[in-house]
Amino acid sequence: MKAVDVFAVLFSYGLGCLTTGYYLVRWTAGQDIRRLNSGSVGARNVGRVLGQWGYWTTLTADILRGALAVAAVRWLGASTTALALSVSAVAAGHIFPVQLAFHGGKGIAVAFGALLVWDYRIAGVWVFSFAVLYLFSRRYMFSGILSIPLIVLSSAAFGHPPVIWISLMFLTGLILTAHRRNIAELFHTASGRREEGSKQ
Repeated sequence: MKAVDVFAVLFSYGLGCLTTGYYLVRWTAGQDIRRLNSGSVGARNVGRVLGQWGYWTTLTADILRGALAVAAVRWLGASTTALALSVSAVAAGHIFPVQLAFHGGKGIAVAFGALLVWDYRIAGVWVFSFAVLYLFSRRYMFSGILSIPLIVLSSAAFGHPPVIWISLMFLTGLILTAHRRNIAELFHTASGRREEGSKQ
C-alpha cells in the first residue's frame, strides 16, 4: 500500500474513535455513557439518558462521521482497496476507540454513513432488507442482525472485486462482534421458545 493509503486507513480509524455519544453525555450530563444501561455509546443508549434530542443528535453525527471518513479518503486519492478499508476502519474506531479503552458502540450508524458515500446501493440494500425483515418479524434487533451479512453479498452482486468482499467481511465481522450479546440473547430466546413448544 502507498503512504496515502496507510494514512487514509489510520485517519478513518481516528475519526471513528471520536464517538459522539460518549462526549455528548459527558459534556451535557457529566456521566460516562459506558456505565449506563447497555453500556454502548450509540444513539439508542444515549437516547435512554438524554431523550430524543440526544438520540437524533448522536445518530446524525455518527452517520455524518462515517460519511466524512470515506469522502475525505476519496478526496485524498487513495486506492480502491484503501477506500473500502476506510469503511471498516471508521467502524472499527467507533466500536473499539483506543482512548476509551476499546469500549465503544456497535457501529451501525457509522458503517451506514460510510457505505452511503462509498456505494449507496449497498447502503440501500442494507436498509431495505432490514425494513422487510422488520415488517414481517416486528423484532428490531433480529432484523438488524440478519440484514448485516447482506453488505457482503450485495457488494458481490454489484460487481465489486473479491478484495472488496474481504474488506466488507471484516466490517460485518466487527459489527457482529459488537452485537455478540444481542446475538446470544436471540439464541437464548429462540431456545426458550422451542422448549416451551415441546412441552405443549
